[in-house]
Amino acid sequence: MQGNIESQKTFSLEKTLHCGQVFRFYFKREKFFLPFLNSILILEEKDKKIFYSVSGDTLSESEIKKILGLNHNVDMINSYLVERSPVYKKIIEFSNGLRIMSLPPYEVAISFIFSIQSSIPVIKKRLNTLSEYIGSGTEIEGDKFYFFPKSRDLKNLSRKEISSFKLGFREKFFVEFIENYDETFFENLKQLDYEEKRKKLLRIKGVGEKVAQCILLFSLDELSAFPVDVWIKRGMKSLFNKIGTERKLAEEGRKIFGEYAGYAQEYMYYFLRFSGI
Repeated sequence: MQGNIESQKTFSLEKTLHCGQVFRFYFKREKFFLPFLNSILILEEKDKKIFYSVSGDTLSESEIKKILGLNHNVDMINSYLVERSPVYKKIIEFSNGLRIMSLPPYEVAISFIFSIQSSIPVIKKRLNTLSEYIGSGTEIEGDKFYFFPKSRDLKNLSRKEISSFKLGFREKFFVEFIENYDETFFENLKQLDYEEKRKKLLRIKGVGEKVAQCILLFSLDELSAFPVDVWIKRGMKSLFNKIGTERKLAEEGRKIFGEYAGYAQEYMYYFLRFSGI
């Protein structure tokens, strides 16, 4: 399956994939390769269009648009954020093109459990090692790309196998997670409101406020979620004179930016990390 989507000045593959919401993607031969469930989405941005093809299970154009956040009305969102906080005009100008993706929640949950006190290269390595160990994937133009494991595969891992992944203190959280949660848990979560989702996520061992907010924003379509990491703590202090715990700052972010706080968070993260300011 292949096709193209009319690109917009408000979309950038580069910014979208490099803003901390997804870890498993590859850039080869001027194309991005993004594993998504049992598919590999191959993306190339040129001539004001997004060219795509899919290896594995078929994905419709509407599904691809949702995955990439192309179903969001960012012109309206950006105007809304600037109205809430005029300082966002320059932040949006720099971060323009970034979209919030909609990713598989089971994989996102494990990804952010692995992310606790870790660098992005280490997180990628852990996730790739896990995916390659299970061994399900597809070959494209001589390169092998692996799908993320299903819960049924992970439940069959022995403790010795799990220890070989070198997860450190995160191992106990990973074991607890794969023993007690599966894809159905997250499908059921989607039927709940924001606060009910948040409370259930916080009951998972190893999932604190930041990880819960990441799962809500990047995989459960809660665009008002506001994850707080070291970059956001700095931004909330310097831009809004707000300090406090991850929970307090998440609440402050949601108060300031309302239903699109997640976009405000991602714009702030990208701006602070890459603008050099």
